[in-house]
Amino acid sequence: MTVVLLDPRRPGVVPATAVRLLCGPVEYGDEVPDSVRAAVGLDHRPGADVLVALDAGSGAVTARTARGEVVVAADPVVGDRLLDAVDVMDRLWGFGGWEVTQTHDSLRRYLLEETYELLDAIDEDDRAGLREELGDLLLQVLFHSRIAQESPTDPFDVDDVADTLVTKLSQRSPHLTNGHTGPLDVAEQEAAWQAAKAAEKARESCLDGIAMAQPALALAEKVVARSAEAGLPQDLVPESVTVVRLADPGSAEDGLRKSVLVFAGRIRAAEVRAKSDAGIVRRLTPEEWRAYWIT
Repeated sequence: MTVVLLDPRRPGVVPATAVRLLCGPVEYGDEVPDSVRAAVGLDHRPGADVLVALDAGSGAVTARTARGEVVVAADPVVGDRLLDAVDVMDRLWGFGGWEVTQTHDSLRRYLLEETYELLDAIDEDDRAGLREELGDLLLQVLFHSRIAQESPTDPFDVDDVADTLVTKLSQRSPHLTNGHTGPLDVAEQEAAWQAAKAAEKARESCLDGIAMAQPALALAEKVVARSAEAGLPQDLVPESVTVVRLADPGSAEDGLRKSVLVFAGRIRAAEVRAKSDAGIVRRLTPEEWRAYWIT
């Protein structure tokens, strides 16, 4: 006497350990759809030795397990609950309510809020809060993916998002596909990642790819770090980018942002001049930066 418990997410997939049990009439749980019954291909007989069910909490399953019958089921797969999250997002969208009125732009403030709340949970070492805020951030990913799915010109869905991520990680982390085993040298790993990223992006400027809409202080740190990696001498970095003056008139945030954008513009202009004058597309030397720099 056995219960074969099918996965509600994949009802057409039978656990390998249950195949030998499906050799005669079975009892189907009421929740098992006709399509699955047809796929199993066995006659329904109430009280048969084997019960095929989808709902682990159904009366038929609990009655049999209470009598000590063995339950045969597929092992849980890590990430299965992500499929539940995708399904919930689809169901919410299907109601045609508030969700379908949103756009990528209208969700910007929620994405920003959830990111800061996640950072707060990390700062406070709040484990429960961290779990909750990661879920809220995941909701934003699902929401934006669902909106994108409706695009009339360039649609994509959450599977496309995941596929793009897997492809990027595989390309930038060769140890995922080259048979490498054992610990990695972190410096070599970082170098391989940066080399793959550079080849993949083929960027015109050392500042390409920086999110210019991020807060001014984070933007300043990123621009200064990128320019240093590109060989820009420290003396070309203006004080207005490295020093925040809170007592000055106006918004310190706005003031710093303006200074960073001016600095970024000078970096790009120097790169353009170098490429136009000498065809330089490699990393500039400090002397070359100074030669093409205009204040």
